[in-house]
Amino acid sequence: MTPRTMTRMRRLATTAVALSLLVSLAGCDPRTIFYFLQPFEPTIPAPGPSLKGKKVVVLTAADDATLGRFPGLERDLARQFIGNLKKNKKITTVDNERVGDWIQGHPKWSDPSEAARDFEADVVIVLEIEMFQTRHPGSLNVLEGSAKVHIQAFELAHPKNSKGKPITDQPKESESIYDDYQETTFPIRGPIPMDSGVGESTFKNKLLQVVADECSWHFIEHSQGDVIQDVRFNGR
Repeated sequence: MTPRTMTRMRRLATTAVALSLLVSLAGCDPRTIFYFLQPFEPTIPAPGPSLKGKKVVVLTAADDATLGRFPGLERDLARQFIGNLKKNKKITTVDNERVGDWIQGHPKWSDPSEAARDFEADVVIVLEIEMFQTRHPGSLNVLEGSAKVHIQAFELAHPKNSKGKPITDQPKESESIYDDYQETTFPIRGPIPMDSGVGESTFKNKLLQVVADECSWHFIEHSQGDVIQDVRFNGR
């Protein structure tokens, strides 16, 4: 028996042992074995419509009371949300600064499709912040974040004929393609004592990051490990 043949037999033996171990862990279900053998981490698909190949504009809104406590919250949420969408190279987004200028020029906007038309976008996503707080009422000694965001998406497209093909000689129409809510609690493991050394501003920024991530998962896939909240703060 040649050295090459012996080496090949050792490899086969090692593989057989590994497969036997996987079978013992997985029982009789081969799907579990494939989970361990696949070369990439499984991802969770987005529940919302695909944005691949689309140009997207993002609008954010919050009530005056919320903005009074957290100035710039709308802008910061939009920036982080758009940053997440940009990770998918097949999605084109309108620059957040340009959208901010548009909102200043349309302070009483009510029809999201106006922004889509002005930016020649295919989809407009509206993130309406209905709740954002770093402490629960009556909890003076702990930081405990919670948020609720109403997520809507509208598509601006030509109407389609009976065969499902766009009628390009007719003007584009706005259609609601997604409507859902994202409720966030941070940290899931429980509140953080005020004397832990974490400032409320730092905590707010971390909460905002979590909210932006969870909102973006409505439109882009994410890994299963992403659902584990990162509770590390700057300087800690």
